[in-house]
Amino acid sequence: MKLWADAFRQGRLKLKEGFHKEAVTFHDSCNFIRNAGYFEESRLLMNYVSADFREMNPHGVYSLCCSNGGGHVQMPEYKKKYRLPSTKAKAEQIKATGAGLCVVCCHNCEDGIRDCIAEWGLDVKVMLMSEYIAEAIDLPEVEE
Repeated sequence: MKLWADAFRQGRLKLKEGFHKEAVTFHDSCNFIRNAGYFEESRLLMNYVSADFREMNPHGVYSLCCSNGGGHVQMPEYKKKYRLPSTKAKAEQIKATGAGLCVVCCHNCEDGIRDCIAEWGLDVKVMLMSEYIAEAIDLPEVEE
């Protein structure tokens, strides 16, 4: 995330015109936001790449969990009884943004948010930030 943010700040990466105009929100993962402190970089990227970025509330270090951290994804016996019911608040948080896409930067979060939106019937897609940014980058033509 820091590498991309620095590249955009320095003008080394440019965007294709017409990309990412849909309403999008971003899930703050524990690994990248709480532990690594990349809140500023994540917002720079989302605001740079997105025409309609919608912040979840609460967000940053106060964001709600995706329910997949701490190894919970590895314990399928808890999925229906504990993990999925705990995602109701996250589903409401995503829904309140009105976004049709939720960008995440962590694979555990990707699975957790997918489970969350399926459980609560949201019409929202999930995409990794790496894919979201890669789709929008305007790369120069390479001669073969």
